Amino acid sequence: WQGICPSTYFEPKDSILTSAVGSPSPSSKMIRAALLMLTMVNGVAAQNTTSSTTFKVLEWNVYWQNRDVWGLAGLIMVNDPQPDIIGLCELTTTMEEMATALSGVAQREYAAQPGRDAWQGYGTDIFYDTTRWEALEGGVAQAPCSSWGGPRAGNWVVLRERFTSELLITGGTHLSACTRACPELHQCELRNVYIHFDAMKAKYPTARVAWMGDLNQVKTTPMLAGAFEGDLGNYYTFLLEDVSLTDRNTHMNGGAAIDHIFA
Repeated sequence: WQGICPSTYFEPKDSILTSAVGSPSPSSKMIRAALLMLTMVNGVAAQNTTSSTTFKVLEWNVYWQNRDVWGLAGLIMVNDPQPDIIGLCELTTTMEEMATALSGVAQREYAAQPGRDAWQGYGTDIFYDTTRWEALEGGVAQAPCSSWGGPRAGNWVVLRERFTSELLITGGTHLSACTRACPELHQCELRNVYIHFDAMKAKYPTARVAWMGDLNQVKTTPMLAGAFEGDLGNYYTFLLEDVSLTDRNTHMNGGAAIDHIFA
């Protein structure tokens, strides 16, 4: 990855926020989101050339009781430029409703990831701009873990950039909000999505991976430190970088960032 910019935040005007959520309680949940530009660069040694794909990614926990898809879409699209790939945690509307609202507000065509036909738990549902990306395959799987606050899910999708043919594996999850440290549970929930990331990497060996989610922990925890090194507790996988470099709170009560974008 090159040309990576730190994540930025948007704080919509009160009038927009009120129209989106209708009450102050969920609105405070949603004033911050992880947002960044990524440049995916692949070199072709035989031709001594490089190809690059720059795109904008946004991850947001939208609050599970907020089903106002048009209001949510309005908040997301206040950004300029608008995101090319969107990951939403705690989305409890249908994927089709959300995709329709995103497309209507943005005046560009967004589609829901393939394979997300029914809700399997709290994950990171992916939407993408169909003029930039073609979806090759995707899915969602419920984590076989003793999760807190409802079942957790892992999402994955393989996208091909239409102009460069670069491949991207994206998706993510929403880890349990434990009342105390629960690294074994979080490793279980992460393994659930990594199994599918690794399967897609084996099938599409040139694809890069960038995933996102509300992880309910800061990036310096021992569990995430292990994940950066590819260690998910007796499951070993690829290395990670913190590409969003989120350094401000992403939760309504402040504190350090718990929403992240990794690659």
